[in-house]
Amino acid sequence: MENKVIGVFAVCNTAGICVHEIDHAENRVLASMNGTDPEWYPITEKPQSEMGGDSDELESGFKFGSFFVPFSEVMRV
Repeated sequence: MENKVIGVFAVCNTAGICVHEIDHAENRVLASMNGTDPEWYPITEKPQSEMGGDSDELESGFKFGSFFVPFSEVMRV
């Protein structure tokens, strides 16, 4: 099954975390590195202050390995 990419979080000039699907009913995201072997990850939140911001407002996203991927920084494709 081919998974369409709906958004990308740029990691560096040769790598990106691809978002293939967001399942709000199950509170999860189908994501992969560079479009290879997508897996499901739970949607979570993290305070903006932990990401270099000056607010304790929560940012919605998901944890991909050691990366927290905030939805606000995922570029739609």
